[in-house]
Amino acid sequence: MATVPQGIVGKPRFGPSDCLIAMLRACSRDSTEAIQTRLKCMLQMFLQHYRDAEGNENTKELAAKCCYEAGVWYHRILENLISQERKRLGFSDISGILEHDLFQRCLVACCLEIAVTSNSLPCDFPLLLQILKLAPYHFWKVIEPVWRVGSGLPHYVVTHLIQVEEKVLENLAWTSDSPLWDEITPNEGHMPTCQQVMHPNRLEGPMQTDPGVPRVDVSLGMNHSARTEQKRSPSAINRQEKSSSLHLFARKVYSLMAKRLRELCSTLEISDELRLKIWTCFEYSLVHCSCLMVDRHLDQLLMCAIYIIAKITKMEIPFKQIMKFYKSQPRANKSVCKNVLISEKMEENSAINNGKHSSTILTPNTPSTHYPRPGQEERGNLIHFYNQVYTTKMQHFAKQFAQTSLRDTPPLSPYPRQWKASPRCYQLSNSPSIYISPYNTETPSPHRTGLCYYFNSSPPELLREINNMIKTGRSPNMRCYAVSLDTDEEGDGSSAKRLRLDGQSAWQRRLRNVFNDRITRTNQDQV
Repeated sequence: MATVPQGIVGKPRFGPSDCLIAMLRACSRDSTEAIQTRLKCMLQMFLQHYRDAEGNENTKELAAKCCYEAGVWYHRILENLISQERKRLGFSDISGILEHDLFQRCLVACCLEIAVTSNSLPCDFPLLLQILKLAPYHFWKVIEPVWRVGSGLPHYVVTHLIQVEEKVLENLAWTSDSPLWDEITPNEGHMPTCQQVMHPNRLEGPMQTDPGVPRVDVSLGMNHSARTEQKRSPSAINRQEKSSSLHLFARKVYSLMAKRLRELCSTLEISDELRLKIWTCFEYSLVHCSCLMVDRHLDQLLMCAIYIIAKITKMEIPFKQIMKFYKSQPRANKSVCKNVLISEKMEENSAINNGKHSSTILTPNTPSTHYPRPGQEERGNLIHFYNQVYTTKMQHFAKQFAQTSLRDTPPLSPYPRQWKASPRCYQLSNSPSIYISPYNTETPSPHRTGLCYYFNSSPPELLREINNMIKTGRSPNMRCYAVSLDTDEEGDGSSAKRLRLDGQSAWQRRLRNVFNDRITRTNQDQV
């Protein structure tokens, strides 16, 4: 099902609107030509992939349609992003954002992903990024700004983008050739801790955050100091982006995995006390043993943490049971348990020690498994990975939680609170303005002149009024009813005037009945 921004009548405009052109010209450096050149080049690259590939003409025509719609979305979203940033920053010159080539390329890719999803073009993610030669770790940074900007994206497209973001967080960003490692390395080779990146009110219990952690916005992945310096130097984005994007990435990772651990613990009937120990072990593996995540999946480390802590604390939970309950989760990937990277094998002519091939644990400097050479790696199931790799790195830390341990138990890491997001309002139409949002019983009903329909509570007549408003385009304040006075001969020969209305609501019918009753009584009194 193809889609274009809401409120566009007829064939949507491919190029920038007059408003966007004015915004671009208001900057110290007009980026209009560079933006259009980049857009056309990337769309041509995408289209050429399908022209070169063997396929039917319908697929190629659909790819061309996706390119056109992606251009429409790009200009619409870019205009809204610029408008939003100008209001937030308080000045009109945002040349630094417009000249940020990587961000703009990822924005074009995101618009293509929207069009591909809307038209059901065969292009499973992350094939699009491979075509455009973009890293998933760079791509995820534009996802939330795009769906938050409110450009009339359909709900199913927003849902798809959120799922794409989760794929990047859990697996795609952790490949050995990912730019993520370029940001982890300067941070003493560690991921930031949960307490460093989460706001205190997002953590269970009274916690304090590190005052040195930069405050990060989700808009364009820049912290506030970078935004301030941008007035003087556009290069401020590049100087500050690495630290802020790493913290934002870590925050999203911890939020996602805390939710998944909570669900697994509920299914496995694990206590809150044990859950916090598992979480502490999981966080330690990310922060101090980041190499365990190279070309692997976050869920693999999470299940290993559950098993090792349960085993050490004498709560025996079979590994197969953990994997069974994991596979029962709605979005679980079965290959997570069956296809796990064990180690990188040495060359075929490497030395053999004690009858076994020598092997090494994968590090960020080794080749990515997305481009493996034959016979270069060893893969196995999750239990094999746990025995061969995970325990060698994590057993010394996990044993500190044993009841017989003579050492002090490590302090428990703060756990992200189960955050209830504010209900999001979706715009269905611009003319007339139609919005739909989840009903919040804690919030009083707004006093508006428009029509509000509450499922399971509002009368069906109100829903018909809304449908009529959408069909006719009339405002709810401009209701027109056909009124006629009809004469009905009754048995006594007198006439009664009755009001006939089409599309009446419940209170209108009640008013009509009262009116008719009074006429009847008046006629009876006259007799």
